Amino acid sequence: MNRTVKYLTLLLLLFALITMPITVPLFKSSTQYSIFNWNWDGTSKFARLAGSMGREIVPIFESFDIANISEKSGVLLIIGPNMTFTDAEVAQIRAFLERGNTVLIADDFGTGNDILRALKLPVGISEYPLRDFFYETDDRLIVAVRIENPLLARNVSRIVTNEPSGIIVAREGEAYASRVAMINLHRRMFPIMAEVPYGKGRVIVLSDPDVLANMQFRDNEQFLRNLVDYLGGGTFYFDEAHHPDFSLYTVGTVTVTRVLPKDRAGELILAVATLLLARELGLFSALGRLIHRLLSRFFGRKVGTEELALALAKERGWDEGEVLEMLRRMGG
Repeated sequence: MNRTVKYLTLLLLLFALITMPITVPLFKSSTQYSIFNWNWDGTSKFARLAGSMGREIVPIFESFDIANISEKSGVLLIIGPNMTFTDAEVAQIRAFLERGNTVLIADDFGTGNDILRALKLPVGISEYPLRDFFYETDDRLIVAVRIENPLLARNVSRIVTNEPSGIIVAREGEAYASRVAMINLHRRMFPIMAEVPYGKGRVIVLSDPDVLANMQFRDNEQFLRNLVDYLGGGTFYFDEAHHPDFSLYTVGTVTVTRVLPKDRAGELILAVATLLLARELGLFSALGRLIHRLLSRFFGRKVGTEELALALAKERGWDEGEVLEMLRRMGG
């Protein structure tokens, strides 16, 4: 094949790779707290944040016993569940925890307590809403200003909730409402987040799933970043199976067109043309020979014994024949 044709083909392939559109899977759901819900009540922004921080995002669409959660490693996130958990699923969660993993239960008035009771944990989520004098714009957006855990409190002065509940029974918590907060006429400083060890693992309870929702993302972004670090784990398993009527109303693809700017295209053409011209002119070979010569001169060349003896005879005025004869007798 003609060299010109080869080079033109190479350039065309290069441009095709750079500018070729890519197809990305697209899934959407209207289910509350789903990571596929991009609306105000979804958790897509939190999932995207966790992914940008190096976590692998894996949705769980089937029951935990079918998904075999017990054999996985990482963090299981159960956000706003509203379907019951079977005994087989609880057994899977128990085994998952005993292997040293983490479970986050973010719930207020759903079925999160089913898991806490089944695991016999000394913590529960109140079935009544939490009220407080400290709120954002209206009394539904309760603000938690006391964050005990230093990792969660990093660059964070408050957590904005939305009609939260409170954690009861817990001995201590990681974040609290104020001292004047009240649940069902009982006034004290209720935790909104608590951690309980279980086997080699831990259960983290958050009494408001809206903290993770898109509508609160801007107010809570730094806290959510800290939460991702706090949860640890390389893989985040998001429970989609316990959202009622979960469905993906959009299943398809989106095409992303990549356009190469004109200035970049010119630079690329110039760079490739320069390399091709240098190769045709043999500049690469010449450069290689030049480097070889410089290295040889720098490191010197090996001098033989006979050459060294003749040089010495010439310097001292000796007979070269006699010197060579003596060298041969000595086995040189």
